[in-house]
Amino acid sequence: MTDKEILGIDNRVVLGQLFKLAFGTTPIYMPFPIGKPQEVDMSGYKAELKEEPVYKDVVRQSIYGTPVVFPIMFRGGTFKKYDDKGKIIDFSMSDFWLPDATMVDFSRAKNIVKTNVLGSNGTVKEIYGFDDWNIRIRALCIKGRDMTARDFEKHLTEWFQITGSIGVQGSLFLEKGITSIVLEDMDIKSITGSPDVIPIEFQAVSDEAIELQITKR
Repeated sequence: MTDKEILGIDNRVVLGQLFKLAFGTTPIYMPFPIGKPQEVDMSGYKAELKEEPVYKDVVRQSIYGTPVVFPIMFRGGTFKKYDDKGKIIDFSMSDFWLPDATMVDFSRAKNIVKTNVLGSNGTVKEIYGFDDWNIRIRALCIKGRDMTARDFEKHLTEWFQITGSIGVQGSLFLEKGITSIVLEDMDIKSITGSPDVIPIEFQAVSDEAIELQITKR
């Protein structure tokens, strides 16, 4: 079975439909401009081509040769997990790229201590800080170059078994100062009529290293 037969002729539209079935997400596509199309007057303009350097070791591509927008990687290393007897053991994991069809949502709240003021309106905001980032990761496990949907499911389940933080790489995380996350919840779904597509959803929080200094008086 070819990749086109798996995902259909217009892969973009099919992926959008799969996301809608799995997670209730309804993407909006604009195949043509809104309104009556008009001819563009290009008189007086001179087109110039400018080549931008593309580093193959940085840009990740899909099985169709198209660039993956905001790819995400779980960084490998030595981690801890529980064995069958409930004992914590060490085990190693290699770097792992999440499926190409992955969406991530971020939310964060402030920790604000409010004090009511008697005889007045409003409150006094005394101390505030920032809570952890709440992260929602939604991935469609689909056959890739080296792994099937079941392989993706197996690897992601192994990552979820880690009893600690996981290093993460991706511009969506880096621009928010997130370098490590903790996976709190995993939900493996199914789509009727699509056994080779496995939707997986993670609920995670950011994890920052906190240094405490103890001074003697």
